[in-house]
Amino acid sequence: MEPSRLSPEAAGKPQGLIAKDRWFSIAAYISSGEGGIAAALRKHVEEEARHLSSEDLLSVMDQLYEQISSLLQSNDATESLLALHAIDALIDLPVGGASKVSKLANVLKNVFEVKRDPEILVPASTVLGHLANAGGALTGHEVERQIITTALGWLGADRVEYRRFAALLILKEMAENAFTVFKNYIPEFVDVILKALNDPKLVIRERAAEAVRALAHSNMQAAADCGVKKVKREGIDLISDLPDETLCTIISFLRTDDAVRTSALSRRWRHLWRSASINLDTAHIPGFCPEQIEVVTEILSEHQGPIRRLHLNSLYFADLDGWFRSPALANLQEFDIYVAKFDDVLPLSVLRFAPTLRVARIAHCSFFEDEEVPVFNFPYLKTLVLGFLSVYEGTLHSILSGCPVLEDLLLDSCDGFRRLVINSQTLRSIGVCNDMGSMSEIVIENAPCLERFVRSDLFRRTSPLRRAPVFRVISAPKLAILGSLTDNVDKLKLGTRVSQEMVAGNLEMLMRGVKVLNITSSGPNLDAVLGFLRVFPFLEKLYIMSSLQKDMQNVHHHEPTALIESLHHIRYVELKCYTGTDSDVDFAKFFVHNAKALELMKFVVEGRCTQKWRTDQYKCLQFDSRASPNALLDFRSYSGHAYPAGCIRRGNHHNEHVLSMANPFDSSSCSHCRDA
Repeated sequence: MEPSRLSPEAAGKPQGLIAKDRWFSIAAYISSGEGGIAAALRKHVEEEARHLSSEDLLSVMDQLYEQISSLLQSNDATESLLALHAIDALIDLPVGGASKVSKLANVLKNVFEVKRDPEILVPASTVLGHLANAGGALTGHEVERQIITTALGWLGADRVEYRRFAALLILKEMAENAFTVFKNYIPEFVDVILKALNDPKLVIRERAAEAVRALAHSNMQAAADCGVKKVKREGIDLISDLPDETLCTIISFLRTDDAVRTSALSRRWRHLWRSASINLDTAHIPGFCPEQIEVVTEILSEHQGPIRRLHLNSLYFADLDGWFRSPALANLQEFDIYVAKFDDVLPLSVLRFAPTLRVARIAHCSFFEDEEVPVFNFPYLKTLVLGFLSVYEGTLHSILSGCPVLEDLLLDSCDGFRRLVINSQTLRSIGVCNDMGSMSEIVIENAPCLERFVRSDLFRRTSPLRRAPVFRVISAPKLAILGSLTDNVDKLKLGTRVSQEMVAGNLEMLMRGVKVLNITSSGPNLDAVLGFLRVFPFLEKLYIMSSLQKDMQNVHHHEPTALIESLHHIRYVELKCYTGTDSDVDFAKFFVHNAKALELMKFVVEGRCTQKWRTDQYKCLQFDSRASPNALLDFRSYSGHAYPAGCIRRGNHHNEHVLSMANPFDSSSCSHCRDA
């Protein structure tokens, strides 16, 4: 869509009135992507700058600011992201000056105060960093000071999770892009960052570590750009004024190569990293396998301080058993290994880490298959990820029973067991990805704290003969996020009996807590999906992965829809792999006409969907007869490797995000998926 041009009537009007006739709609570019709105805004503003006085141009800019603010007030994430793209585009335009920077900063500040969704907060922080980098000199850095002090206040106050998350995003961007200002707040930052580094939520701890790394990197860069005398005279290296204990804490959150580089900062820093707690990660050691093995061996033999995190990736011929016995690993907290050869045996010496481990990720190895099953006892382990390995059923359940405080469990591309039985007082999140077809039953026997169970099988669409396991829920009163389930409701069992045979009241009592559900449906099959809606009466978000089935008739013939309680609560429906066939339209039309609280129905379409095609779909769906007056439709296309199944893709380091992200079925809230 082209920006509006001057009409003949407007050309003859006084200059001060022209801006009113040159209305530019940001919302019109909602489907054009980041590049589309950026190019259109640039063209529009450049055209206006040629025709209008400075005063009238400011009025045009104010119109754009008002549109951006309005879009950001929407509950639709798509509109909010469009507004952020518009801000990002306006930053680089040579108009507006200090007034533009201040107004955009206030708009972004309001985003962090109001929004709670990481899908919005993360890109908003990136835009904020861009603004700080581009606009500091125009405002005398006053804007950056206000934003930094606000974020420090949020971080130092009583714990409010979304505020703490937003504060860390802000501080990381300010440390990277406004270090000239940020350096004056280092003491205050150090005082409050320790709270976040010890936060109970993994995602908060990760963001805190990123903020610390950004600060250290900017400090090292600033010091490297100046001579030693100038550093001392102008106070550039304020970090060095901190006590050794604090400096060692900062070093402990740096990458391996960055930690080593701190020894070159000054004489005082030279030996700090050797006594600091460090992360030993081969991904951050330059060179090929032999060089990396040599460096790891040297660090393990000479490092005087503890190593808190060990990450080893595909090191052929490494002496793993010798490394695991190193005194430097005596208090290891995080263990992450991807063994080079699938049939290599993981040494039993790995169990010496059990008393102190908080996080364990083990992949691509022979897992206690040739030995008598040892006694497992991991008293502090909170996160366990097993990937691309075969493990006996008895061994797996023995490990789980030896983790009394486990909160997050991910099994990615694992086989060797037919049943997964969960008995845990502490587990909150479970992910089972690409189970290789060997599992026949999943049983949630007793999990009083379980909030999500996420399962994905990327192979099912290409292997129709693969059977999904029976999913049995006996006791999981806090379960809120569930999927993906097949549309065969017989596979879902509640208590000890098949769900269809149970009394409806008991079903509601058992599953009324589920708010987000993902279903894989052939057809899609409306009657099968409605069977699940009866089981989950307070469902709010429904995701359906559809696979085409010929001759599917989606005509509902059963009880009145008023008896399906979930239709009064569903706010969001997403139909993936939508093609617009008659069965697809009939399926979608049911929700358009019966979901009384529906706010947004999203259609993920394979290939491009033109404006004409969208218009035809509105007619086919009889949108004017929708049950919810506030309902909106959103048609999105996907292509190539942007798999539409949600945030579950191959690779255990990515799949682990499903354990902590707000909505594991929404790929737009994951940076890995957005960047794919």
